[in-house]
Amino acid sequence: LHCVKELLERGYNVNAAVRSTSPEKTKYLRRIASELGAADRLDFATIDLFDVGSLVDAGRGCEGMLHLASPYSFSGSDPVENIVAPAVAGATNAVRAAEELRLKKLVACGSVFGVVGSAAERGYDHVYSASDVNSFSTPGGCTYAYSKRVSQEESIALAQERGVDLVLLNVGQVGGPALSPEQNNPSWEAIRLLATKLPGGKVLSSMLPAFVDVRDVALAHVNALALGPSNVPRRYVVASRRESPTYVEIAELCSEILPGRGLPTRAETLPPGAQKWVTRGIRLGDRALGELLEGLSVPPGETLLVDVDPMMRDLVPTPRSVRTTLADFVENQVAYGHVV
Repeated sequence: LHCVKELLERGYNVNAAVRSTSPEKTKYLRRIASELGAADRLDFATIDLFDVGSLVDAGRGCEGMLHLASPYSFSGSDPVENIVAPAVAGATNAVRAAEELRLKKLVACGSVFGVVGSAAERGYDHVYSASDVNSFSTPGGCTYAYSKRVSQEESIALAQERGVDLVLLNVGQVGGPALSPEQNNPSWEAIRLLATKLPGGKVLSSMLPAFVDVRDVALAHVNALALGPSNVPRRYVVASRRESPTYVEIAELCSEILPGRGLPTRAETLPPGAQKWVTRGIRLGDRALGELLEGLSVPPGETLLVDVDPMMRDLVPTPRSVRTTLADFVENQVAYGHVV
């Protein structure tokens, strides 16, 4: 929704490729266009990620493409078939469609999980950048994170082979105000939990990887369309800053943003031994979630570091602060009637 809003505000004509063009499925996009007085610049097309022809038909008459679709799940009866295969098909078919349509630019929304699955991979002093590749996540564990790595690798290789100008954005964990009342942002549950008084008063020693504002994500995608041509696929990490916010920082910010809650102004983490037991226990019940939590875990005082200099140079000169994003996220969700 934010990408379409940013495009329309900048004067673009948009052909939104969706799985269904029914009024119920497109109502929020239509509302955004109507509020901007741009209903005549928004059209719709139905696509199937496995059908490159549908992507080609949707892209006719366009000069560029934003590829934003990917399955989001951490588990399933056959995670490789249900998660990895659609992610790879969508990413590579977008490249094939861009080639056939001779588009000037293909901008693909990837994930920070394409870069890193655990801050411990190369040590906590390593600043993860577009040159890094996730070597932690596995197809039998956090298949979603693994799918982001595989789809990224295959789409980059294909774009290089076919001469497609691909810009791949490795987006961190997203927060910020939603443009619809539907609560489908997985970041919300962690933040909602940290905005309440926890039993024992301690939080997991974990972090929100490369946390970033959804409005800056949209800005990055639209500005990427305007980048100069390149014969080599380009990657950017998209995050609010170099240091990923820890659960301790988020909990303490929540105490400022929600002063009436009586939340502790200083948060403490679980002892390392207790953290390991929690992670192992979760992994026994849900291997995917356990592997994800293991990757997000950091020793007290450490966090995941990412290189945001290229993003700030080319795409988002002044990203919003973690506090601004968090405060706007909470205010927005409360306004929609969601429990904080």
